[in-house]
Amino acid sequence: MVIKTTKTGIICEARSSAVEAGEFKLAVDPTTIDSKATLILKTKTQLPVVESPMDIIQGPGEYEVAGIKIKGVNLGGESNHKYIRTMYLVEMDELNLCFLGEMEKDLDESFLENMGEVDILFVEGEDVKKITTLIKDIDPRMVVSKSDTSAKALAKELGQTTEPVDRLSVKKKDLDENETKLIWLRDLGK
Repeated sequence: MVIKTTKTGIICEARSSAVEAGEFKLAVDPTTIDSKATLILKTKTQLPVVESPMDIIQGPGEYEVAGIKIKGVNLGGESNHKYIRTMYLVEMDELNLCFLGEMEKDLDESFLENMGEVDILFVEGEDVKKITTLIKDIDPRMVVSKSDTSAKALAKELGQTTEPVDRLSVKKKDLDENETKLIWLRDLGK
């Protein structure tokens, strides 16, 4: 998935796992290291953490790269002695994006309160009940799923119909404050 930001919104394309803002390209959990990515976020980092190039963020902290604000939050309940799980909150073009990676447990109430507003939630995994609970708890304006199985089941759970798309253009003003819209971004990697 590619997400491009402009001064008026973002564009998502299903061809890779990245977010773009002009010349800036943010990749989240890419299956291969994309040499064209300006910055890579890892939601699951194996321990011990080895020093990585400056273009890879693999853990909690607050970062700002090319005017894009990124907050990595430790998912303590998801981490163990083998790896650290990190959720990323990314502010791009006045849109608040949340990348969770695959979740095994529910987020606790205090964690949810400290997340702030999420405009677009990017979900991973096949556990539809878990994802549905996260959607209800986080209450984003839009949810983006690349999983064919999850997208179909989520549409049913949310009482929506959705068709796969290769590209998505999103502007803050177009997001409905009273409804969470599900987007099924076709996984072209299959």
